[in-house]
Amino acid sequence: MAARLAVKEINDAGGINGRQIDLVIEDDQCNAEGVNAITKLAEVDKVVAMIGPICSAAAGPGMPVAQKNGLPVLLTGAANPKLTKVGDYIYRSYFSDTFQGNFAAEYIFSTLKKTKVAVLYVKNDWGQGINDIFVSRFKELGGDVVYNEGVSQDTKDFRSQVAKIKAENPDVIYTVLYPAGAGPALKQIKEIGLKSLIFGGDSFDGSEVWQIKEADGVLYTVAKTFTSKEFQDKVNAFAGKDIYNSFASFSYDAIKVFATVIAKVGTDQKAIRDELAKTVYTDGVSVPVIEFGIDRELKSVDFNVMVIKNNKPELYIIK
Repeated sequence: MAARLAVKEINDAGGINGRQIDLVIEDDQCNAEGVNAITKLAEVDKVVAMIGPICSAAAGPGMPVAQKNGLPVLLTGAANPKLTKVGDYIYRSYFSDTFQGNFAAEYIFSTLKKTKVAVLYVKNDWGQGINDIFVSRFKELGGDVVYNEGVSQDTKDFRSQVAKIKAENPDVIYTVLYPAGAGPALKQIKEIGLKSLIFGGDSFDGSEVWQIKEADGVLYTVAKTFTSKEFQDKVNAFAGKDIYNSFASFSYDAIKVFATVIAKVGTDQKAIRDELAKTVYTDGVSVPVIEFGIDRELKSVDFNVMVIKNNKPELYIIK
């Protein structure tokens, strides 16, 4: 919805060099079938540029299609570290799982002073990427990963995994799951009487998880954005309901970045790719500066740790 808002604002202001933006939207279903949507955008619709996907599970098989077709991409949520390595048309204006996995490990070990962790993750490009980085860094710091298991994206019964985790009695359960899996997992963790602290990833940053009764007290990481309440209210007003989450500001900015680049170099896709490498965008609502390193990743990223209380996220402050 934030991407639609950005397009409306640009078109209402006269478009890009007098031309209106036509926003083509496809559902990548947040899984490997999303390659079909990306193929359609690249080869049938022949879009000039693409923002998204949000999910690495769709981006994994989809980015080689974009690269093959010379389609400039700004990933706005898909965070697997391997994605930008697919080729020189793939940029990320979100943060890589390298940042998130390392941050979570360091925060749990050094800030929370917890040394015994169980990891339960969705076994796809996103979950596997965070898991591998987290586990490596946590062990490097001196922590003990007492349980580590991946589950399929459609898993709803976690009782076997939860029982094994309980037997290990970890300080923290690092839960790298999508919202659809988080609900039953959190419920089953509470049902078995586990008292371990639950720590999630950025997929928990949305009402689908906040509204889960068993999510109260859960911590999670989310990219530190500088989005104002004014912008959040603007997105919600445009949508006609409260839909804002942190992904919205990254999608909004990605549209504006592409508009800035295209206004300068036109619609030649190679020129767009090359101009992205030089771009320093400071008018965004997500992060202060959108600027890419030689790896086509954001040069700098920071995180907040949130806690869910009464169906809302709050900044977590250690007392």
